[in-house]
Amino acid sequence: MNHRIQRIVIVPIFLVLLALIINFNISCSPTQSKLSVFAAAGAKPALDKIGQKFEEKYGTTVEISYGGGGEVLNQMILSHSGDIYVAPEQSYMETAAEKQAIYPETIESIAYMIPVIAVRKGNPQNILTLADLASPGIQVAVTRPETTLLGKYAPEIFSKAGLAEAIGKNIVTEAVRPDSLLTMLVMGQVDAGIIWHFYQLQAPDKIEIIYLAPEQLTGIGEMQIAVSSYSQNKKIAQQFIDFITSANGQEVFKNLGYLVDIEEVSRYWH
Repeated sequence: MNHRIQRIVIVPIFLVLLALIINFNISCSPTQSKLSVFAAAGAKPALDKIGQKFEEKYGTTVEISYGGGGEVLNQMILSHSGDIYVAPEQSYMETAAEKQAIYPETIESIAYMIPVIAVRKGNPQNILTLADLASPGIQVAVTRPETTLLGKYAPEIFSKAGLAEAIGKNIVTEAVRPDSLLTMLVMGQVDAGIIWHFYQLQAPDKIEIIYLAPEQLTGIGEMQIAVSSYSQNKKIAQQFIDFITSANGQEVFKNLGYLVDIEEVSRYWH
């Protein structure tokens, strides 16, 4: 009788202990981490691919918010969130550092972008120079100067050529970001626009680009990346930067038409 009672008591205790062990293992098992990136829209083609590769290799979910370089910086600061900031040019990163939104010691240059004239495939308006953008009836698009680097460069380029007023009369829209301008060109809503050179590979059957002489430019896009000061995953954030600056990461940029060699940049900008 006593032996039988002992078995009845031991079995429930064993089951309780087993359940506790299982629950402990589940609660202690690693969960998939997330990485939040605030990035200039010019980085989108490359970051989409690199983010996917990073997820596959490390199991970290990469969430990327795109916009103008200044726009996403403001979003990151206002929300006090984000692990990575990707700027289109040094001045944006300098602003981020001044506002203590990034760790300056983590800044790395990852790619270079050249402002060019973009036209529809076949160049139906026969636009070959900056002066042609001032021709009557030509519809020109630029990006917003207050939030995008291209929007800052376009009027500077026009002014340097002495064409600011003439071309200004033909500007029909200011796109929110560079890829929005690309869509306008592809849809035939405008005849030409100032855009980054690599976008030609995004729509090779829809647009053509015209390089300007180095002396006509007022600057280029030196894309930079840094760890956000709001990051809760600094180790993973740095791992992402190391991944982007590795040979594999740089190859993604190169294959998409970005420049990754500073010596090659000198062909387009002095």
